Amino acid sequence: MGNRIGCCIPFCRRTTGEPFKEWICARHWSAVPRSLRAEYAAAKRKANKIIARKPLHREWWKYPAGSADRLSALGMWRRLDRIWDRCKTAAIETAGGI
Repeated sequence: MGNRIGCCIPFCRRTTGEPFKEWICARHWSAVPRSLRAEYAAAKRKANKIIARKPLHREWWKYPAGSADRLSALGMWRRLDRIWDRCKTAAIETAGGI
């Protein structure tokens, strides 16, 4: 039962063994509006394309402080994190009946 993590939704007992920091189970992910899921998927595809061209964007802290590449990589990750937070909030609110 070692390194399993639970769904982000309070009181959801589903878990996964995948190496995620946060995770939303399929039941709660389907409660996220389709437009928001599509926005997250598009941002993730764009991030993967950027990482394919510039692998160091995955490890942005290796860029010199204040460099254009570091700022670009940080912007990409922050954009993805903001959309993920919106997805998580929508799933929690839907599960809570809000």
